[in-house]
Amino acid sequence: MSIMAEIKLDPDHGLGTVRTMPDFRELTEQPSLSGADRLTLLDQAALLIDTVYVHLLHKRAMYAVEPTQRLRLLRHRQSRLTDAAFHAELLRIFVELRDLHTNYILPQPYQGPFAFLGVLLEQFWQDGRPAFLVSKTFPHLVGDARLVEGAEITHWNGAPIALAVTRNADREAGSNSGARLARGLESMTLRTLALSPVPDEDWVDVRCLVDGTPHETRLRWRVFDTAADLNGPLPDNGPFAGLSVPSAHLVGLDLRTEVVRQAKKQLFVPAAVDEERRVASEPGDVPEPTAAQVAASEIPTTRPDELRARVVTTAAGTFGHLRIFTFHMKDQKIEAFLNEVVRLLDVLPKNGLILDVRGNGGGFVVAAEFLLQFFTPRPIQPEPMQLISTDATRELCASAEDLAGWLPSVDQAIETGAQYSSALPLYPAEVVNGVGQLYHGPVVLVTDALCYSATDIFAAGFQDHRIGPVLGIDEATGAGGANVWTHQNLVDGWKDGPFRPLPSGAQFRVSLRRCLRVGERAGEPVEDLGVRPDVPYRMTRRDLLEGNADLLERAGVVLTAGTPRRLDAEVGDRTASAVTLSLTTEALTGVDVYVNERPVQSAPLTDHKATLTVPLPAGRAVIRLAGFDGDTLVAARTLDLSS
Repeated sequence: MSIMAEIKLDPDHGLGTVRTMPDFRELTEQPSLSGADRLTLLDQAALLIDTVYVHLLHKRAMYAVEPTQRLRLLRHRQSRLTDAAFHAELLRIFVELRDLHTNYILPQPYQGPFAFLGVLLEQFWQDGRPAFLVSKTFPHLVGDARLVEGAEITHWNGAPIALAVTRNADREAGSNSGARLARGLESMTLRTLALSPVPDEDWVDVRCLVDGTPHETRLRWRVFDTAADLNGPLPDNGPFAGLSVPSAHLVGLDLRTEVVRQAKKQLFVPAAVDEERRVASEPGDVPEPTAAQVAASEIPTTRPDELRARVVTTAAGTFGHLRIFTFHMKDQKIEAFLNEVVRLLDVLPKNGLILDVRGNGGGFVVAAEFLLQFFTPRPIQPEPMQLISTDATRELCASAEDLAGWLPSVDQAIETGAQYSSALPLYPAEVVNGVGQLYHGPVVLVTDALCYSATDIFAAGFQDHRIGPVLGIDEATGAGGANVWTHQNLVDGWKDGPFRPLPSGAQFRVSLRRCLRVGERAGEPVEDLGVRPDVPYRMTRRDLLEGNADLLERAGVVLTAGTPRRLDAEVGDRTASAVTLSLTTEALTGVDVYVNERPVQSAPLTDHKATLTVPLPAGRAVIRLAGFDGDTLVAARTLDLSS
């Protein structure tokens, strides 16, 4: 057994001021809240949970929690607590709701500081049992040359690693056991201190196997300040096209996952941060990738924080791989994000696509649901949302213009005793159906338990609309089924309402509207259940150390069960009454033509080429081509000739 080494940081670490955990605790022990401030926080938290929190009945039933009484007890005892103890208890009350949408964001000095050990711990499976290894290390760690990527962790502070991860998972919110375990594993080495508990220990003693040889090392918790603004307002770039609803009211985001994602890049993938800065400093269109770039697999993108596109070669074939890291556009440019996805789909191989949303904590719900139409010939039905029926939600609906549609059913609930309002979509269906199908090859969706909120909704829609199989590395997605509003949204949106500004930059977030699934699972809530995969998969050691090699191979095999198709249309000669379309098709036997949603003709397809003359009405003209294989609708293409 080797002598235990202690890790240090080299001076050129690039993280700015880095504190030790004792230094940070000393900072938090300085009183920052008055007694009146504490009471304001507790009163507003109780108001939030008791009157507008949509999952309250659900959470009480599933987890036997009683947040109202917990808040009453804390109110009674708060004068005897230090600030740190008060924050820890209030945070715990929210964590025990097992809802990553409904948070207490601690005030200063907790906002910004991020605690890290300098390694990323991930799980893989070996001989049917979970195992854990160091998948990445911060490059500026020094003091132990044997702490390398691939070191397999066996013990954590003397406890078997699997037990240590399970115990840590109980300290984190998460809407099902898999989600809690995933977040518990992540927080073993990375924590945003405004949303997660401050570590109890100053350091961690780790036992690991390096090339089969036991080794021990000591990792100190350190704290650096991130650039994450947990309370900053979104840029005012106007509502999404076709909507009058503020974009900030269409959010479904696990803030913790998003903040940790950004910190992971800073610590472990600095090249990605550099690329984002380069793109930001050189705005404009990205040139079409050269043949050499495509051959090298990486395709440049204008949105590197959100997207990564590449070509992957597997034993089953060569496919496109589109990674969507987040639906939370920091600049709120939803349309720019969607347009970039359109461009990348045009470049990627057409015979199959691996759509990878692992680790995506969500963002703008409209961005997630808008993407679904790109991959299916069937119209998208947005997931409907419900409010809890209370006097408060009735008044809120009467005050906030974009909640007016829910008012009649909440009002009616006073007489009927209904627990929830009617289920209505956040926006009309035409908002997420205006473009239609763009990609006609088979698609497989890759998920994990860190998929949350808008990404849960995306995965549910993908499955409910039968777009393709879901390949999941966990038993379900993170199961965050709600539209989330901040406490400040309620202050601003409910004029003369009961919500008041919070002290010292503290903030609450709340699940305001819960979402329900459509299709075969219509009416099933997403919260706590999530999306179960059609194809279960367990990560391997090779996946963690060799760029998901085995996972991509499995996804390639899944894609071979699908049929690559093609339905391209080129607009030719056009008169006032007709237009000529030249079609290029694959794996289709016929096409139906609709103009402004009215059928005008059907044509068999006996070759890969066909020419159609389509009659046009005066004024607006939108042509939809519906491609069939026998009697089954399998492809679609929409052409807007209105301009």
